[in-house]
Amino acid sequence: MMQLYDLTCDLNSFASFLLKTRDSAAWGNGWFEGTIRGNSYPLVSGERNREESDVIRSEVLPDFTHFDLSPIPTFSAHAREVLDDLLTPHGEFAVIELNEPMRYFAFNATTMVDVLDEARSEIARFRSGGVMAVDKHVLLDSVTALPPIFKIPQTRRNTTYVNETFVERVQASGLKGFRFELLFER
Repeated sequence: MMQLYDLTCDLNSFASFLLKTRDSAAWGNGWFEGTIRGNSYPLVSGERNREESDVIRSEVLPDFTHFDLSPIPTFSAHAREVLDDLLTPHGEFAVIELNEPMRYFAFNATTMVDVLDEARSEIARFRSGGVMAVDKHVLLDSVTALPPIFKIPQTRRNTTYVNETFVERVQASGLKGFRFELLFER
């Protein structure tokens, strides 16, 4: 069985972190859209978004959340250790400086796979023809396997996908803060 999931944070157990400053040289537009950056990620400082602190159901920080206003996947040091063999071959980590008891790393999924059957999927498009959102994902018939974590060209700026192996590891490890939406199954 092959399953495609959208990787997002669980809004019932998340922490919202924002950049401390709006320095345009920091992680501006495009830093986490799948391009390999190597060691060029600027070091950024973040802080917990206190306006959303009432959303956090406990004082225990999650193993996964999103950083800043963009959906940048953010893993705790513990989650990074547990998922290392699934994450490291398929992306890069960028350090986030936070004044928190848990250390976090932003993740740029750099494995890009063109698996979407655009003719059979339901896609909302901009007037220019570009993809705004994929409402129903249908994968190409030729796709027989998916990497554990990846992006697709059509939604590279705003969506990170995972497969069933990734989901099973997170669930078996008891990691907190993850939410998986099943998008496609074959």
